[in-house]
Amino acid sequence: MSEYLFPLKTPNTSNPYPFNNTLSSNQCTNGIPNSKYGNYGSSNADVLYSIWCANQSTLGAQFTTKQTLDLAPGTNPVCQGPANIFIFRHGEKSSTLPNYKIDANGAYRACQLPNFINLLAQQGYPISYIISCNPCPFNSSDPSMREIQTIGMASFMLNIPLYIYGGSQDYANICNALFPYPLGSTDIGQFDGLNIVICWEHSAIQSLCLSLLQTMGPLNRLDIEPITFNNITNYADPFFVSKNPCKDGNYLCNDPQSNYYIDNIIPPSSAPIGPNSQTYPYWNNKNFDNVFWFKSQGPNFQFDFIIFKQPCYSCYPSCGLNIGLYQPLESNCVTSNYYYANEPSSEDIENNCQVPSDWAV
Repeated sequence: MSEYLFPLKTPNTSNPYPFNNTLSSNQCTNGIPNSKYGNYGSSNADVLYSIWCANQSTLGAQFTTKQTLDLAPGTNPVCQGPANIFIFRHGEKSSTLPNYKIDANGAYRACQLPNFINLLAQQGYPISYIISCNPCPFNSSDPSMREIQTIGMASFMLNIPLYIYGGSQDYANICNALFPYPLGSTDIGQFDGLNIVICWEHSAIQSLCLSLLQTMGPLNRLDIEPITFNNITNYADPFFVSKNPCKDGNYLCNDPQSNYYIDNIIPPSSAPIGPNSQTYPYWNNKNFDNVFWFKSQGPNFQFDFIIFKQPCYSCYPSCGLNIGLYQPLESNCVTSNYYYANEPSSEDIENNCQVPSDWAV
């Protein structure tokens, strides 16, 4: 089910892990991209200003101006809610604490994201809005401003509004903002018919996707029939069974029908876990370049689901593992769960780019 919108650079085969978009060794020093333009000193403001000026002639920046003149989304938007939603995680972070911010690789990725958004515009998906989440405070288990740092450059350089509706697990706020009106309403939402980017915390992306699906379903934005699970109408389960059956070599859980996924895991309240939850999207801890795309087009604008890679490079090797077991979450701003082998004391295989088999107890 993967679809690549952009040509990928040939991977560096000297690295033992299966990754894409990794810079060659002569472009990296001590694992981070080389700095080619340094020692500007007091001229830094002039440099940054020149970069902003250069971006104003690009399609992404010009599109926001055009939408202002057109009073987007207009009086007759093509669909209820966004037409296309591109979701990706924050950029690379340091493996050592404190890692409140993205590291040099993450900063290099953030500087490439304006080009990525311009490429989306060139391929027919210009971005109108960017959505991210609140930073986690310094005194939390996982303090972070990584999402804002990752996407802030694109917002500034391309003049695309950046919206924040809460923390990484405030899914209801996001759904209510993107799809504020019930089916049949004549009111027009701010995001109706437009394309948006969401930059999010990776361990919460799965639940965000499930919550979005539960909101899209009653609005006829999905071409699947819901099922009833634990007396709750569930759209997410049949959607990912039909749209993302892991045919491209990514891993599944061992037993799709196991009660492990039903009895021992507390699902998000808006998106119950069903017997096919192994097909839900999961973001591997080492993966920084995936994009989850809820794609729709006329005449019905019902969503499909596609995974592709950002056309961004760094010195960080990505695992390339896309889909896996259901990802249980702790409370907001708490260090995310990881995959482990069967024994709790065993090595953290996810951090070694290996296929996970089960959760640590």
